Amino acid sequence: MLTRGSRPRALAAAAVVVSVLVSGCGSSDAESAEGGSGSSTSASGPSSESSSESSSGSDSPTPVPGLPTTYPAADGPLIKVPGASMHALRSYHHISDFGIVQGWGDGQSSVTFVPEVNRAKSLEAMERNWVRRHGGYDVQVKQEDGVAGGKYRAWHVLDSTSDPDEQVHTFGILFLESAWLISIKTYDEGFPEPLTEEEQQEVIGRLLASFKTDLD
Repeated sequence: MLTRGSRPRALAAAAVVVSVLVSGCGSSDAESAEGGSGSSTSASGPSSESSSESSSGSDSPTPVPGLPTTYPAADGPLIKVPGASMHALRSYHHISDFGIVQGWGDGQSSVTFVPEVNRAKSLEAMERNWVRRHGGYDVQVKQEDGVAGGKYRAWHVLDSTSDPDEQVHTFGILFLESAWLISIKTYDEGFPEPLTEEEQQEVIGRLLASFKTDLD
């Protein structure tokens, strides 16, 4: 049985992720993020874009103390995209393959993994650019940052316009000059039965924990 925890809410559907690749990415703005993106990140992370940019060139990822990293990593099929990989859950099967856009899932949840077309110099700028292209913070509601692979800070938004029976979470990761999006969807009417809130949290935690860059 899955362990219990607290529930975040968020994920982008495969079609949305495909649009990321088509639309590209604009340069980061000097304007402050809508909805307070830059100020809402963990206190252990950079408090402004300038401080984040100054550390973005580091060869070492920045751990984020206080965020949950205790879930065991998913150990299902390997999902590989340029520059990074992660594992699906054992119950997942391949549901979409658009080359560098890979989708896996079962009747209760799914994940889409894709490299992001990104020119931002900080995680906060990457988040703002992506959110701006996908409806702004009124649509993509800012959540507490996550941790991918036990050490990579990931911005986290919840799509407020998705199907009411789905929870669509999107996580963005920036390391050196590469970036990736992990979109995790859970189904309120899942089959054979819907996941509890705690089980949904564990699905998200296990998928994120399995993330690795090619340098790990």
